[in-house]
Amino acid sequence: MVTWFYFIVFALSLIMTGSFLVKSRNVDALYILFYIFVTVNCLGRYLLAVSESLDMAIWSNRFMYVGGCYAPLLTVMVLARLCNFKFPKWLQAGLGIYSTVVLVLVVTTEKTGLYYVSSELARGDGFTYLSKVYGPLHILYPVMMGLYAVLLAVFVFVAVKNRGNISVRLVMTISLIGAAIMLTYILERIVKTNISYLAIGYLVALMFMNKYFERVKMYDMTSNVSGVLQRVKDYGYLVFDNEYCFVNANGIMKKLFPEIEHWVIDKQVPASDSSLYKEVLQCLYGWSGEENDNRYVQVGGEYYQFEIRRLSYGRKREVGYLLEFMNRTMEKKFYNAMEAYNTQMEQEVERKTEEIREQQKNVKELFLQTVTALSEAVEAKDRYTSGHSKRVAEYARMIAVRMGKSRAEQDEIYQAGLLHDVGKIRIPEGIINKTGKLTDEEYAIIKIHTITGFQILRVISNNSFIAVAAKYHHERYDGKGYPNGLKGEKIPEVARILGVADSYDAMTSNRSYRKALPQEVVRAEIEKGRGTQFDPAVAEIMLQLIDEDKEYRMQQNDSMQRSVLVVDDEPMNHMLISHMMKDEPMYEIVSAGGGLEALELLEQKHFDLILLDVKMPEMDGMETLQRIREKYKTPVVFMTGDKNLDIPLEYSTLAYDDYITKPVLPLLMKEIVHNLTERANV
Repeated sequence: MVTWFYFIVFALSLIMTGSFLVKSRNVDALYILFYIFVTVNCLGRYLLAVSESLDMAIWSNRFMYVGGCYAPLLTVMVLARLCNFKFPKWLQAGLGIYSTVVLVLVVTTEKTGLYYVSSELARGDGFTYLSKVYGPLHILYPVMMGLYAVLLAVFVFVAVKNRGNISVRLVMTISLIGAAIMLTYILERIVKTNISYLAIGYLVALMFMNKYFERVKMYDMTSNVSGVLQRVKDYGYLVFDNEYCFVNANGIMKKLFPEIEHWVIDKQVPASDSSLYKEVLQCLYGWSGEENDNRYVQVGGEYYQFEIRRLSYGRKREVGYLLEFMNRTMEKKFYNAMEAYNTQMEQEVERKTEEIREQQKNVKELFLQTVTALSEAVEAKDRYTSGHSKRVAEYARMIAVRMGKSRAEQDEIYQAGLLHDVGKIRIPEGIINKTGKLTDEEYAIIKIHTITGFQILRVISNNSFIAVAAKYHHERYDGKGYPNGLKGEKIPEVARILGVADSYDAMTSNRSYRKALPQEVVRAEIEKGRGTQFDPAVAEIMLQLIDEDKEYRMQQNDSMQRSVLVVDDEPMNHMLISHMMKDEPMYEIVSAGGGLEALELLEQKHFDLILLDVKMPEMDGMETLQRIREKYKTPVVFMTGDKNLDIPLEYSTLAYDDYITKPVLPLLMKEIVHNLTERANV
């Protein structure tokens, strides 16, 4: 059983050594020797356990001492590197000579009797070992181990004292492993066991060193980089591991950014408001590994360009990040000057362009205001057709959407719908509001509004599209319309769209001589006029819209109905708002007792406005609005009874439209509902 134990330890050490050599290219001889000496030590223990003769056992013991003498020395040399300790050559040579002397004494002990007085082959439970009588110089090996233990303690003290510049974690780990091996050796001497458990200690050392030598090499790489690049003026670098823990920085970086002196190796950098953290480290944390753009950080009037690279070790294994800094002040200042000049020129061009845009905007607004005023003046003359132009515009837009028109085209068609009857300003009010049948002369006067509208819009607008729509929206597809009797495709498309939308609204609106017609009658009339009065394709789209309008909402009053969702945990507030809006039939008030219920209702139907209470127990107004904005752009008005609450400040990051305080005046509520629902739909 003991023999198998030694064999397994040796096999594992051999595997780890081979793995280390295969995956680590250009490895320092120091690390290779450590692995080899430890493996030789484990081999010696196994060979001793299976020895059949005294000579073989003695040679196996010598193998053990090869590793036992030099592995501690190599460990101390590794720690010296980590602690930036310049090992004096005389001390290094002295330790090497001391270890070699001990090994020579072991090898020559059969002749000199100085290390062992005698050695005999002994057998235990299935394994072989040497029964030895120690000589006078055997004390040299425990002394050597004690000397190395003292050095380990010294390096731990140095690392703790200089924790900002030395990896305390790494030094402590290696020192503890070495100390554990030495302690095991001492215990074996005290207990005098024939089974050596040092093999386990060495195996554990290989396991940890296999992981930490990679990091040791990383420190060596940064030291080498530092040694090579210190000769380059104004070059700085920072090194971090894969977990963004600080590893190293050169003197130039510490001079540029004194805060680096307070960073601790193997620890993540604490957050701060410094330019180094905000402009450089945040860039590192978000780096995707792609090519570096030109990144700059300004330090005391100087500009440093920095690049991020992956730090590789061995066979392309990425172990950290290297941030390189180069002084690019002259180039950056020249670039800034050129950029400032270009920016100035762009701003000047933009200013001129903005002036032109502003002039165009003013002209357009003046046009829209003038025409809107004319349109409203026309509708004010007819008490039975309030909202007619707006409904026609909306139906025309719906048809345009089904026809696949662009958003700009839809907007133009909508505007044409708003202005198609502007020529009625020329028609006497008595004719417009006449309750009986029009005479032929009166009907002829009515027809004039198409020409009047064309002339008005042509004069005040550069867009003939809208003027043409006003002129020809009463033409018929069969050529029997007015004012020009155009036929088929000769009629402008916008006029053919408005012709269907206008006729539909005329039939679905209240008139002085009748109420809105039933939906089936309206559908039959559209079907009847397809190909004669109406463009067949446009009429077909209108029929589809009618068939989809199961509840006959597309008519006067109901057709322009707006849905308002009231979200409040107080039922009384729902009752008050419903009472305020009871004389406004075009508004449908829907109640939700909390945020979750509101979200469920939004999944089921469209709302034109949401009145949202700020403070609710289940889900407050802020969270509810955040959830709403994930999917919907519906206008939202906050409601609160807390007059001390500064909503503009508290909710400045949220996309809300207005807020009101309770109790709300009915007129104020109606005005807000009306304005926001109209804005949302237009």
